[in-house]
Amino acid sequence: MVRRPTDPNTRALINSLKKTSTKYDVGIWRRVAELVARPARKRATVNVGKIGRHTRAGDIVVVPGKILGSGIIPHKVTVAAMNASTTARSAIVNAGGSLITIPELLNQSPKGTGITIII
Repeated sequence: MVRRPTDPNTRALINSLKKTSTKYDVGIWRRVAELVARPARKRATVNVGKIGRHTRAGDIVVVPGKILGSGIIPHKVTVAAMNASTTARSAIVNAGGSLITIPELLNQSPKGTGITIII
């Protein structure tokens, strides 16, 4: 028996990621779809400090899970995630960055250029 997400929004996200990956022949969206399709307990939880360590100013980051607010982020970053805590939201916005959803990023950059996955 195959297990998969039962939330219709998550399933629609996975399908749109796969379709965009096939349409533009881009592997990054297929990988994000695989990571989002995991059970919720096995999805990535990333602290803001890790994003700050592994990025530079102006980078675009995808977190296929939840962002937590531990740590600091010293520069402006655009982050796309499934969910974020309130402290993580405020830390990203206070650093001058922005927090968007994965479908918004998919519409902005369907070819996936310049995007980093952090898990």
